[in-house]
Amino acid sequence: MDAKEVIDNLGLVPHPEGGFFKRVFCSEKKSEDGNYLMSSIYYLLEKDDFSAFHRLGSVEVWFFHIGEPINIYLLYKDGRLETHSLSSQIGDKFQLAIEPDTWFAADIPSKKGFSLLSCAVSPEFSFSNFELAKREDLIEEFPQHKSIINRLTRL
Repeated sequence: MDAKEVIDNLGLVPHPEGGFFKRVFCSEKKSEDGNYLMSSIYYLLEKDDFSAFHRLGSVEVWFFHIGEPINIYLLYKDGRLETHSLSSQIGDKFQLAIEPDTWFAADIPSKKGFSLLSCAVSPEFSFSNFELAKREDLIEEFPQHKSIINRLTRL
């Protein structure tokens, strides 16, 4: 099985941050502010692509399904950078929760194949609650991480 087969089979479309996605679930219930309580997507990343640094105003949980191990990089307000590996390998994580307003990005370190994951967001994902990082702004905030910011930003 290759990435194109999975993309076609699941009906995935390009995502602005990189990779491909399809929304597969949205709760029927809404919170008091009118947002649905949760939504989820399939997300596929190919070997030479990356999920550019971005942040949400919601909690997002990534769940690994199949493919190559993927690294998720978290940049915290205090300047820390954490790297988490998701895969089916013992010792890596099968899922990772990311708190609201945390900058994060992802790539496939082996530069081989693809990775298929699911991402669940609560409250629901909305592009109005999504911010794609601007390279200059992120480097100004985190100059000590300039190398990875240059590598994993698009704007």
